[in-house]
Amino acid sequence: MAGRRDLARATAGMTALTLVARLTGLVRVLVVAAVLGTTFLGNTFQSANSVSNLIFELFAAGALQAAMIPTLVELLARHDDAEAAHVAGSLLGLAAAVLAAVAGAGMLAAPWIMRVLVAGVESAEVRQAQIRLGTVLLWFFLPQVVLYAVGAVATGVLNARGRFALPVAAPIANNVVVVGACWLFWRLRDGVSPGLDLTGAQTAVLGLGTTLGVLALSAIPVVAVVRSGFSLRPRLDLAHAGVQRVLRRGGWAALFLVGTQVLLGVVLVLANGVEGGVVVYQVAYTLFLVPHALFAMPVLTALFPSLSRCAAAGDAARYARGVAAGLAAIGFLVLPAAAVLAALAGPLSRVVLFGESATAAAPVAAAVAAFAPGLFGYGTFVFLARALDARGDTRTPALVHLGVVALAALAMVSLAPAVDGAGRVVVLAAIHSLAYLSGAVVLGLRVWSWLPDDRPAVVRPLAIGAGAAAVAGAVMWVGQQRLAGAGRVGDAVVVAAVGAVGAGVYLGARALLGGTHPSHVVAGLRQAGAPDG
Repeated sequence: MAGRRDLARATAGMTALTLVARLTGLVRVLVVAAVLGTTFLGNTFQSANSVSNLIFELFAAGALQAAMIPTLVELLARHDDAEAAHVAGSLLGLAAAVLAAVAGAGMLAAPWIMRVLVAGVESAEVRQAQIRLGTVLLWFFLPQVVLYAVGAVATGVLNARGRFALPVAAPIANNVVVVGACWLFWRLRDGVSPGLDLTGAQTAVLGLGTTLGVLALSAIPVVAVVRSGFSLRPRLDLAHAGVQRVLRRGGWAALFLVGTQVLLGVVLVLANGVEGGVVVYQVAYTLFLVPHALFAMPVLTALFPSLSRCAAAGDAARYARGVAAGLAAIGFLVLPAAAVLAALAGPLSRVVLFGESATAAAPVAAAVAAFAPGLFGYGTFVFLARALDARGDTRTPALVHLGVVALAALAMVSLAPAVDGAGRVVVLAAIHSLAYLSGAVVLGLRVWSWLPDDRPAVVRPLAIGAGAAAVAGAVMWVGQQRLAGAGRVGDAVVVAAVGAVGAGVYLGARALLGGTHPSHVVAGLRQAGAPDG
């Protein structure tokens, strides 16, 4: 029982911290959009800033995030802290060395990177200005990849030891620093609308401020690891058996993330062809990720160590219960959230956008509505991929994901260029939704075929949840159409009131359709994730 209470507290605590982190993250994205606008300046900043994330995900995140934690969990379960520290330190040394070299090469190649990203911009003058500014910004942003690696290793150590709070809270520091940098940039602009002709001081504020945010993000888990007494020192011992195991596992995990970054690259190039397109996509995608982070990621993070332990012990029945409980919890929470996004995208966008981005409420709302149908598919896909990671199978998620990305990229390249203006971003968002929804089905069938014959039922509860969410979404759509708000306050009232009604309709419809009681969903999650079973 103590283990179940610990899991419940961990999940509740992570949800609360994730809420703060995601809300401050949303504020950060909205402030960047408000200060830079849905302009070519906004496109340039967001594109250049995405490159460091893209490189980290390509070269290191797979091994560090997916493959390292199960290995450390197994070592710590045997109370072999010295071996765990040796593996973590070797991975830290390897990642830092590789990424430092990649960052250096990227800084030399910065002009060519920007040329690729803005290749779709029609105006040669605008394109050249973006290349010049983006090159300087990349010189600030690319060193961030080493900081990401350090933070990722420290976060993996904390998660493997069952300490989730500080890694979840770390993004708050990043968000606060970046918002502060944007405020300083706005003061330097002195009320002048932003353009691509920034001064040296303005460029430095954007570049250095963003990098300082990443430094804060990475420093928090590192300090937590040091204070916990865990010996995390960079070293290079690639011949160590534990390191070799992580690298073998991480190869497929890295391939999984390669697909994500390829798709991001396609989106950046296509969205850059529209003024403000990257900013609109980024804002809509951030709104889309808020419910994913609040409702899906805490479940995944809390269950992943338990699933890893079950897989290592060969406890197939309990592993199956964990997968079923995770899917039930994600479905219960994420399906109504998707209905809210789809039905209330209009007033929600008008509430949150301000400053230079206020005029982009309509295209952002359209993109959010296009993302919404894929919210459950995306969360489920990520959860099932990590459930397989816990078994040591990183190959299946990687191959399925590559198929998803290939089809999505082909559809984007084929369809998006035919659409002008903000409609292009809507097409990109809709393809993203359909791709991950399809991928979740394929991955789900694969996972389910491997579970014992007495596996818990999942399809019927999810179908009931989807039906209830559809009913709630329809009610909310009608409600927001009839109660159109007057101004930001009016729209906020509509979102709150209609959203509350929608939540009640969802719960009522679930009950009428014979859905699982919410308390049973929570109990199943506790039972599946508790260390004492």
